[in-house]
Amino acid sequence: MKRADAGFTLVETLVALGVTAMLATAGTLMMLQTLQGSRAIDTRMEKVRQLEAANGLLRADFSEMTRRPSSAPDSFMPAAGFYGRKGDATGELISFVRTGWNDPRTESDRSELQRVTYQLDDGELIRKAWLRPDPVSTTPTVERVLLDGIDALSIRYRLRGVWFDEWPADTSGTHPDMIQLDLTFAENDQLHLMYMVGSAQ
Repeated sequence: MKRADAGFTLVETLVALGVTAMLATAGTLMMLQTLQGSRAIDTRMEKVRQLEAANGLLRADFSEMTRRPSSAPDSFMPAAGFYGRKGDATGELISFVRTGWNDPRTESDRSELQRVTYQLDDGELIRKAWLRPDPVSTTPTVERVLLDGIDALSIRYRLRGVWFDEWPADTSGTHPDMIQLDLTFAENDQLHLMYMVGSAQ
């Protein structure tokens, strides 16, 4: 019998199977890496969208800030203006009154002024807005998590070229002309944001 009629030997068959297995394994690994890379890109893009939305809202809030004093819901403390903390603690960090929420409905009783606060809670930067500048416990509120995964947050306040670590509230409503936020995230990424502050009356 000629060798051509004998078919494949056992060794040749095993070698072919081995090569096929290696190619299949390599293809599977490449596919898994591609899927992981795609998921990483999707996660990163979602983070970018979140940052863009947060940046837009922070800029809008600070640019529409007023000097109008305000008080927390059902608070017995005197109304006060802009208030800001360092940012190295949890709880309410910034509070103020903003304008710019005009309601086209002439019969609406909603004020164009809103009390707004920012707070840090379990690594989340949370914005809370009341539909009136002097809210009570029943005043409708809108609460939104702007950013998450925050390891550290530092805030500074500038007035006429001088920077301050904190901004105590007063009845005159004096506020800074610029606010800087420095954020460090769980992935050790850092973000530096700076905003000009409005002075609407």
